[in-house]
Amino acid sequence: MAIQPTLRLAEWCTVALFVGLILLVFQQIATDMAAQGIASGGPYDNGAAYPQGVAIILGVLVLVQAGLLVAGRKVASETTSWGELVRPAALIALFALYLGMLGWLGYHIATPLMLAGVMLLCGLRRPVAIILPTLGVSFGLAWIFEAWLKIVLPGGIFHLNIAW
Repeated sequence: MAIQPTLRLAEWCTVALFVGLILLVFQQIATDMAAQGIASGGPYDNGAAYPQGVAIILGVLVLVQAGLLVAGRKVASETTSWGELVRPAALIALFALYLGMLGWLGYHIATPLMLAGVMLLCGLRRPVAIILPTLGVSFGLAWIFEAWLKIVLPGGIFHLNIAW
């Protein structure tokens, strides 16, 4: 079954967006991170290792997506109405708000709020089912980044940093 031309264009635009994002990551590694002296050394000393790894994985997935599009395979299974795009748009807006407020509020305040917002937008309503995973994931990721990877997370206006 052939893909509708507008759907095909939208899927190619998505591929182009992710290619641009990957190129931006590698550009930042080569310029800003290299100038700061944090884009060299082993994986534990190299602040660029994690974003580079994520960009490589994302690149492989984008290549698979582009290959499916070139082969003419139908990637999207059905058409989507505008009403069905409200929740994804709200999630993107929430994530953009999170990134904008991360420096001001700090990781330990902004991240649990963002995760709780995602859970609420996805339909979860029980407070315990929101609070416990939110705090567990938030502090678990903070422990991995700060204790293992030695990456200092934003402390925000309250300078909240945990000495692991």
